[in-house]
Amino acid sequence: MTKTPRNRYLAAILLGFLAPWTGAAPPAPAPGSAAGSQGIVAPAKVRIGLTNDPVKVRVYADGGVVVRDPVRRTPLWKKKFESGVYVVSEFSGSSGAGIMYRVQVASFTDKALAEAKKTELQGLLPKEKVVLAYHPDRHAWRVRVGEFPSRETATALVQRLGEGGYTELWIAEEGRAVGGHRRIRLVDDRWNNFLTGHDRVLLEPARAGDLLRFASGAYLGTLEARIDRAGNLRIINELGLEDYLRGVVPNEMGPGVYPEVEALKAQAVAARTYLIANLGQFAEDGYDVCDSAQCQVYKGAGTEERLTNQAVEETRGLVLTYEGRPINALYTSTCGGHTEDGDLVFPEEKGPYLKGVPCYPEAEAESHTINGDGWVETVALEDGTRLSEEVILLKLLGVVGPEALDRGYLLGPCRAADAERWTAFALGLVGKTASKTGLPARDFEMSDLASYLARSLGWQEKMQLSLDDKDLPYLLAFKDKDAIPADAARPFAMLIIEGILEPWSDNTLRPRHRPSRGLVLRSIYRILDYYGGLGRVQATYRGIDEGKVLLEGRRDGAGVQAIALSPGAVLYRSFRDVSYPAKSIPLTLGDRVQYHQAADSTIDYLKVVANQRG
Repeated sequence: MTKTPRNRYLAAILLGFLAPWTGAAPPAPAPGSAAGSQGIVAPAKVRIGLTNDPVKVRVYADGGVVVRDPVRRTPLWKKKFESGVYVVSEFSGSSGAGIMYRVQVASFTDKALAEAKKTELQGLLPKEKVVLAYHPDRHAWRVRVGEFPSRETATALVQRLGEGGYTELWIAEEGRAVGGHRRIRLVDDRWNNFLTGHDRVLLEPARAGDLLRFASGAYLGTLEARIDRAGNLRIINELGLEDYLRGVVPNEMGPGVYPEVEALKAQAVAARTYLIANLGQFAEDGYDVCDSAQCQVYKGAGTEERLTNQAVEETRGLVLTYEGRPINALYTSTCGGHTEDGDLVFPEEKGPYLKGVPCYPEAEAESHTINGDGWVETVALEDGTRLSEEVILLKLLGVVGPEALDRGYLLGPCRAADAERWTAFALGLVGKTASKTGLPARDFEMSDLASYLARSLGWQEKMQLSLDDKDLPYLLAFKDKDAIPADAARPFAMLIIEGILEPWSDNTLRPRHRPSRGLVLRSIYRILDYYGGLGRVQATYRGIDEGKVLLEGRRDGAGVQAIALSPGAVLYRSFRDVSYPAKSIPLTLGDRVQYHQAADSTIDYLKVVANQRG
């Protein structure tokens, strides 16, 4: 692979455990042939245990669904379910299903060592049941003691073993097999139902090539619905190995997060290797691996992306091997500066290829500092609040002119004509019309402003329906509540509830106060924010390309876009929900940002939301 600095960084994050690894063999083997190394056979089909409701699931497809007998493969009940079918677990004569708890004492990759520990514990605890539980996901034998109905009842044994010198103790939850008769019931779209004689059924699309759907997922191949030993319904997706990987790579390392095919190819190799090394991990439950982060995240064909499909195809058949066997390709989505040796995370994982590697230094290559010329001083208003970002956005929207950037202008008393002009312009941006009954011609006060804004927003009916007279004393329990004019009480209460106005720091409303221009503009900013009219876009920073900022998350869903920065762009940095103006801001891959675009589509406002953890 050709590795740019970013690719090396991403490979370190994904394959950081895999220091000395041996890749193998010719790419693109035929189905069922060696996958990346002689003697390693790629399975034609894999079975994935999906996360689903444990009682009932509705499965459907565009061309209908066929439900088949698991043995004869003939259609059950109907030839086709046009609108889909509900699959429901049902069992009778249960002898007590559910969960039990055991105390895990140790874990070994060597079964003989596990047996020796079991014998030791049986001598120490003759009245307790001691078992070995094999976990293929870690290739480990786990020694567990007891059989308890709850975690609480298992704690006494934990304490006893701890006092006896055992240190690696924890309470494990296990499913207990269900007795009785387990069967699948089918329910059609008209709530007619049919009880099958089987504890599992097969589902496939009636029309070749259609995707099977349930919950929020869409899946290639076929589905098997079965009732497991604990009485829960389990959906299993059977499909080709490479089809499976196309539903893994975009969810473990999506192209929106790392839009470079070489990095995605590294992920595809790791995911393929993990699957082959862990085939049959959940064989007792009828499938190979699960679909969650416990194994690796798989969300079906509905999540496929062009770039990740390309990565899977270009690495077809390639796996990582050590001494001729596929490694247990553990990978992590985060780096933290340095990955860790495998055996320090999972004691049973002692492979010499699972060595930690540094990944932080190359992350610096993905950090950039952006400079802007639109520095704006923060102004403290008369109520103690601070104003900067609000005025900038109002200026960019055309509500106010450049004079609003002057400190003295913002702190000066607001004229009624200015407040009415600003309000009318701002409301026009969100499809509203300001009240024809304006502010008093005389010097207006906060109570006048509250009434005018409530009228202009059209909240008269809203105030009457949602604010009871008995609620007002509670909502307006401020020091100067008696100074609030009766006709301004509801407007004050509603505007405070909706965050347009706020009380002063001394628990007053000061209804007789003559507001400054800054106070009025702050309220107008909050109205636009309330109605989503600021034109601000939430996005994720994805790097710099030829001087343009790469951003993902535009409202039009266009994916990663390269956008130029305006020469006079105004920059902000937000930390713990407080924004600070900045002449330059550092950006690192994955940072959350907010931006606004000028008429020429360049970015004239950019704010980075700082990650509190660095």
